[in-house]
Amino acid sequence: MGQAIEYTLAKSIWPEAGFIGTSTRQLIAVAACIVSLISPFSATGNDILLLSETGSPPFIHTFGQASFENGSELIISGNNGSSDQQILIVRIDNENSSDYRSRVNQEFTLSPGPFEVILPLSGLKTSGRQPFKQPYTKLFVFSADMWAGIDLEKIRISSAARLPENTLALDFGSGSSAAFPGFEAIGKNSPYLKGKITERVRTSGDSLIRDGIAGVTSLQIPWPDGLWKLSLWTQDQGEWEYLPHFLTRQIIANGTTIVDEKLTREQWINDVYLAGRKKEGSIDGDLWASVGKRRSDFISKNIRVTNGMVTIDLTGDYDARYLAALVLEPLDGTYALATQEKRRERLLNQWSVVTEPYTPADTLTLEDISQQVTDDDAFYLAARNTLLNLAFEIESPMDDVAPAVVVSPPKSSDGTSLTVITRYGHWRYERPTPNATSLILDDSYLRSDLESIRLSSKRPRRLHVQVEVPAEALPGDYSGMIQLFSRGELRLLDYKVRVLPTRLPELDTPVGLYLEPPPYYQWFKALQGQVANTTSCDLSLLASHGFSTVAPALTTPDTETGRRAFIQQLKQLDRFGFNDQILAYAPLKRLLRQKGETAAIEDLKQLQQLSKNQNLPEIYWSIFDEPANDHVAQIKNTARLLNDNALQFNTAGHMNHDHQAELAEVTDLLLINHGTEVTEDNISHWQENSTVWLYNMPKPTIAAGLFLWRSGAEGYLQWHGRMPTADPFDPTDGREGDVIYIYPSVSPCPTTRDIHRRLLDLHEATLDLRWLQWLEDISPRQTEAKQMLAELRAEIPPQWERAALMTEERRMEIRDKIISIISR
Repeated sequence: MGQAIEYTLAKSIWPEAGFIGTSTRQLIAVAACIVSLISPFSATGNDILLLSETGSPPFIHTFGQASFENGSELIISGNNGSSDQQILIVRIDNENSSDYRSRVNQEFTLSPGPFEVILPLSGLKTSGRQPFKQPYTKLFVFSADMWAGIDLEKIRISSAARLPENTLALDFGSGSSAAFPGFEAIGKNSPYLKGKITERVRTSGDSLIRDGIAGVTSLQIPWPDGLWKLSLWTQDQGEWEYLPHFLTRQIIANGTTIVDEKLTREQWINDVYLAGRKKEGSIDGDLWASVGKRRSDFISKNIRVTNGMVTIDLTGDYDARYLAALVLEPLDGTYALATQEKRRERLLNQWSVVTEPYTPADTLTLEDISQQVTDDDAFYLAARNTLLNLAFEIESPMDDVAPAVVVSPPKSSDGTSLTVITRYGHWRYERPTPNATSLILDDSYLRSDLESIRLSSKRPRRLHVQVEVPAEALPGDYSGMIQLFSRGELRLLDYKVRVLPTRLPELDTPVGLYLEPPPYYQWFKALQGQVANTTSCDLSLLASHGFSTVAPALTTPDTETGRRAFIQQLKQLDRFGFNDQILAYAPLKRLLRQKGETAAIEDLKQLQQLSKNQNLPEIYWSIFDEPANDHVAQIKNTARLLNDNALQFNTAGHMNHDHQAELAEVTDLLLINHGTEVTEDNISHWQENSTVWLYNMPKPTIAAGLFLWRSGAEGYLQWHGRMPTADPFDPTDGREGDVIYIYPSVSPCPTTRDIHRRLLDLHEATLDLRWLQWLEDISPRQTEAKQMLAELRAEIPPQWERAALMTEERRMEIRDKIISIISR
């Protein structure tokens, strides 16, 4: 009888939590937890206790009180008993919640073991990015996997504890955002503040630093005379690719200088924008040590108060006059430091980190870990007109801040040498996918400054060596050596390259990156003259890696000057071999926003006339990018105008969902990704009206190579060459992680660019394509090549869902199979 009651109750509320199709056994299994929820909650001290006994999710609670004060938080603690990461989801409804976008949906990634997650109960936003109003009606806590092994041990609503005596704690920012527990929320209308003030709220950071106020010239607070400790949090976290970039700043409190900074543009780039290069994940500490602490800009100084007033004056650029929080306390007070410790705990709890287990080596070792095709003599096989990507790993039982590493390029018996490009992997925290709510520790940041390499017993050090095999290279055998000297020990490792007589053709399929200059070139007018130079260096890098297209940062052609600059950019692309189909991702969309359709088309006509007879790359003007349904009618109208026979403008659009399929017929170039059903059949169908490219697929090494060939799609673009979210070395400072391929540097054109390892992965995809292209070229005159093409077509799945399961080992086996034809 009791079990029947539990089943009926569970089944009645289960759909509200978003669980559909659940079995009777599953419903009964969670019933005990749910039955406990119908009793009123209990309160202990400042906490409202919602759950005090261990139970499995889901947990459902109906709110009884009207609203929660600013600083209140939902705190959930428990244990992930599985051996894998699990996703815990917190959903909050109010009386206006009707679907996913109209409620709060917060995901937390839990590592195995104990956990505690915290969600502020003020300043919430819906999944549709709208303010979420109190009162709240229901709370749901559940796991993405019903049988995840998660135990919920305690769920409580915590109100801010009282401040210590003689302590003031202010959290500056928007009145609609959450204050840090214990801090008083201070908005732009506070009588403490002077200046032309702007409230800022960012998507990243905890409730203390997520928001703040900019433009403050003075802050005046009545306070008793004497010596006091003043602590400030002064960093704006930034948003999307924007990071505040002031060069001068001074903060003076009652005559005591708290901050006095004067930087050149180059110093700011090196000391602020690139500051994340100075520490490595795990080797120099955890996520807080390498990212969180640095991005607080926490400053603490003793000041003397006289005449009953604390006066803080801020001077410098507008963004320099920024405050996120303040604590004023006795000299022996610890509230500010305790707040920093709370922030550290919260950051580490919020961002679960997956690390590969590592046991330090007993002795210094140097090992070849390259994943490339070799022959029976252990020679790496490389065609002419290519780059060969090799990797080596160093393990050390001791730290060494100045080892000597020398990479000797491979030479032939007659002394002919190939050129090498060397980088090493720098360990840092990053998201495994752009939208991930957890982090991995990876050495994917490949640095070119080999002289700064160091060894650690905590992590291996990997060298990445690219061997340039030019088109004119003589076939034959070449031998090189890696030399490592550390703490009196020498290690030598030979590597061998066999240059094949085959010359790989240039790609005849467009494959490349979206590309922008580093954002700081737009922030500092004096640096804007370097944009063309740094872009040339980026284009040179991509061209040397075999890429055949880019979606560049083209100027908006809205004036005569802008149109001439646009033409110069096309000429620059042509000089580096990007002379076929070019996607103009942003210019037309900007024109349409600025001027409307009629004026925008007139600007394009003038551009068309200016570029006439100059043999410039063919432009495809993007008119939509993953649009919502309510934009479809306007997009179709714009497409009709641009496709008028008299105008002959090529249009393009991005489609990532089946509900956008009606737009597939209105563009000349259709870009699709895995949000649609990407299959050979669907691509063939869309090709009846458009050229079809793939973009932003989850495994570019497969998607831009073997699958691109098999699917019949005609090109590939990957986001993004250079567009970090705010700080390029903080993976947590935006709604998405950084997907950068080329890292910024102080020099506009260093000899060797710092890159992400994913650039090498995408380069490997282009090599696969070029080998397939070579195979197709010889197939008319070689039966074996023709037969192999048929075998590969049967072997590589024509559906992305199946192709995505291909392993790296299988990919290299296919390349090995193609290369084996040369020796037959």
